[in-house]
Order: sequence, then C-alpha cells, then structure tokens
Amino acid sequence: MREIVVAKMSDRYSAELVVARLRDAGIVARITGRVEPSWTMGSPTAVTPVEVRVAEDKAAEARAILADADGEGDGSDAVD
Repeated sequence: MREIVVAKMSDRYSAELVVARLRDAGIVARITGRVEPSWTMGSPTAVTPVEVRVAEDKAAEARAILADADGEGDGSDAVD
C-alpha cells in the first residue's frame, strides 16, 4: 500500500511524539527522512525534515487527529 506524508518535523523527538499519538489512535505510522542533525558552524541544523508517513487510506484520519492536536503544541507541521 502506498504511504502518504502527513507531517514534517525538524527533529526526531517531535516525530516520535506524532507517531505515538497516531498509534494511540490505531493508525500505523513510521518516520522517514534524515533523522540525524547536520552540524553547521558549530550548531545542529536539520538539513532534511523528518517525515511521518501513514497508509494512504488512513491519511485523512491521521491529518484530522494531528489537526485536533495542533493546538496542544506537539511541534508538528501537518501536511495537507
């Protein structure tokens, strides 16, 4: 089954929180993208966002869950 990106974060910790929230709702989610920081000028900088993906048939439900949680400050950027 095809997977859809439902959120992008700049760090793995935030992505793990989003995945946990989705899994609590019964949606299988996984993290993709670069998950380690890149060091530039002495400070960590995310070069590529960390993505949270779900099965295509669960994407709308996952986005709704993340939209409801958006006001709770989980650090995610939901993808429409």
